[in-house]
Amino acid sequence: MDTLNHCPLCQGTHYRPFKTCQDHIVSGKSFDVVECERCGFRFTNPRPDPDDLGQYYESEDYTPHQETSQGLIDTLYRWVRLYTLRSKRRLIETLINTPPGRLLDFGCGTGEFLAHCRSHGWEACGLEPDAGAQEVATAAHGLTVEPPEHIHDLPSDRFDVITLWHVLEHIPKLSDTIAELRRTLAPTGTLVVAVPNCASLDAQYYGADWAAYDVPRHLYHFRPPDVRRLFDRHGMAVTDVRPMRLDAFYVSLLGEQSRNGWLLRAPVVAALSVLWNAAHGHRSSAQLYLIQYESPR
Repeated sequence: MDTLNHCPLCQGTHYRPFKTCQDHIVSGKSFDVVECERCGFRFTNPRPDPDDLGQYYESEDYTPHQETSQGLIDTLYRWVRLYTLRSKRRLIETLINTPPGRLLDFGCGTGEFLAHCRSHGWEACGLEPDAGAQEVATAAHGLTVEPPEHIHDLPSDRFDVITLWHVLEHIPKLSDTIAELRRTLAPTGTLVVAVPNCASLDAQYYGADWAAYDVPRHLYHFRPPDVRRLFDRHGMAVTDVRPMRLDAFYVSLLGEQSRNGWLLRAPVVAALSVLWNAAHGHRSSAQLYLIQYESPR
């Protein structure tokens, strides 16, 4: 196990216990989430060694890297994914003056979004650490997907848009990776970052059973101020924050499943979470951040 001796956000060296969460997907093991005493950032600590992390993705139950439906929740996930592909593309088309442009999908999984954007004229490439997902991207979509280390070989100032759809929370070398993403982003480009929000109402309701803790695959557990501080350290600013409303329903279904609870309670919790966000702001189960350079390069 890899024990961090400093906070990934502020470099603080003192933590307090926050929650102990179980891996409901692969190992059944429990992992500690701690909270930095200086800045309040929450992260999984200790966590598996980087070379061992891959084994925690090796399951037919890990839906984002699979192409076959295993039941009701997997089927719902795929319906939502098909629905959101178009909305994601339309979003990134609003971020540049003359779309389509150049796109990097970092953590592209099995390549659905990448293939969709290419079919609409985007010059798009993807990076993905999971070899199985890379193979699916090639077999299903004819894509050539490189591992994340390939980012060091990409040109500087290259991409109009870089997307990380529920990826940032998985990255072991967080600061180094953000620095490379910043380097490859065009001077007027935008990072699009989607992450779970552990300040949401559904996170409070499900507690340690909140599915988006997803230990040990999720190494970090973000709230809006955490994301702002993280990118501020790299000379970038959050220019907009948008709710991802559908995530609350999926995550709540998983929360009920892990508790052997009543699945029909999940949409009620999710709806309350959506309403809570509408009333208070920045409390969505997951949030989308648009991030740009603080000043022109």
